[in-house]
Formats: sequence, structure tokens, C-alpha cells
Amino acid sequence: MNLSCLLCYQASPAPVCHWCEHDIFFFSAKDHGNNLLSFGPVGRHVKHSAYQQLSVLALHTYPITTLIHGFKFQHSLTSGKVLAKWFVGKQQHLAHHTPPLSHTTAQLLLPVPLSSWRLATRHYNQAAVLAKSIGSALNIPICTNWAIRQGRSAQHHLGKAQRLQHAKQVFSLTPQCIDKLVASNPDLKRIAIVDDVITTGVTVNALASLLRARYPQLSILVWAMTFTPPPKSSLLAAR
Repeated sequence: MNLSCLLCYQASPAPVCHWCEHDIFFFSAKDHGNNLLSFGPVGRHVKHSAYQQLSVLALHTYPITTLIHGFKFQHSLTSGKVLAKWFVGKQQHLAHHTPPLSHTTAQLLLPVPLSSWRLATRHYNQAAVLAKSIGSALNIPICTNWAIRQGRSAQHHLGKAQRLQHAKQVFSLTPQCIDKLVASNPDLKRIAIVDDVITTGVTVNALASLLRARYPQLSILVWAMTFTPPPKSSLLAAR
């Protein structure tokens, strides 16, 4: 079977060839730390008053943006599988090389909800697809019916202030949320909200605020595939 790279379309035994993979800006514990909230170029840019830890696979720049776009808008589930596989590898590497992380990893994954309208047009929630792949590989349960997103508008064209107002209006927890999981598992301490792209952090922070108000005993993490840097970010100059 002849395979081609999803990014450069050259012959490749893997969905993404090693040349394209090499061109991706991956975040690493060595260079950026285990928690990107403590890494200035990221932590200063994202809103994070309600969650304690942020783990991101890569910077949202070419060529990984092609995978994200294909996954979200072109029904390329293969692209989603590649992203999830890379993220799993990142988590396994951290757990292996930094033993204390084994005590701070997520115990439950909560994908960012998609509106009913968007789900009807896209036919899948990309965050849920990622969470299921990651959860299956790392043996972490997921819950997909924990929150609701109202409305139809997308956020990618909104500024930070507009995103904040929008997020406050569109998200709510479901009546049951994760009550049964919390009640049945007294050892549940850490949950992770899973999303594909984090830009300002407003969406995940709004969801984390709702969770924090309902389950103050839980630590909340955020796991994302990419982080979108501001136009003058030093991360862009470092590429």
C-alpha cells in the first residue's frame, strides 16, 4: 500500500513523515517546563484563574495547523489520531522521565462540549474524539455529557474580551455533570478538560470555573493539542 504524508503529500510509511514532524514546534518539559502556566510566553497570555495546570502538545503554527484544520473542517479523523498519538507520547515521556508526574496526571477526561448545531454539521466533537483516543491509550475514563454549549457562533473570529463574554453566556453544566463519578470514586482528585486549540484560555477557564464551583475539592488540568501565540510572541521568533 502506498501511503503519503498528510502534510507534504510525499510518500511516507506514517501519516506524517519525519521531515514534517521535525518542522513542528513541540513543547517540551526540558525547554518549557511541565506546566505551561509557569512558562511566561504562554502563561501570561492565557486566562487561567480556575485551573491549575496546562499541558499542550505544540505551537499552533504551520505545519501542525494543517492537521488541526483537516481534523476540524475536512473530516480527517486520521489527523485527529495523529494528534492524540503524539499527545499520548508526550504524557508517557513525562511520566517516565519525571516520576512525580505520575501523581499529578489526570484521572478523568472531560472534552470541551460542542453546540448541537455544530455537532449536526460536523458529525463529531473533535475534543471528544481526542479525549477518547487519549483516554483509551492512557487508561483514563472520559465523560462526554458533563457540560452543554448553547448557540451557533464560533469563537475563532472574536477578540479576548468578546470571547470572555461569549463563554460566560454559552456554557453550563448538565444536571448530573460528574456527580456519580465523584461519589463512586473517593480517590478522584484530578480532572482534565480536553480541547484541540487553546488561544486565550477563556473557554477552558469558563468551564473550569463551573467545575470548581461545583467540585471545589478537585484539581483541574487542561490538556490541549495546540496553543495559538499572539502576533508578537517570542515563541514565533524562536522557531
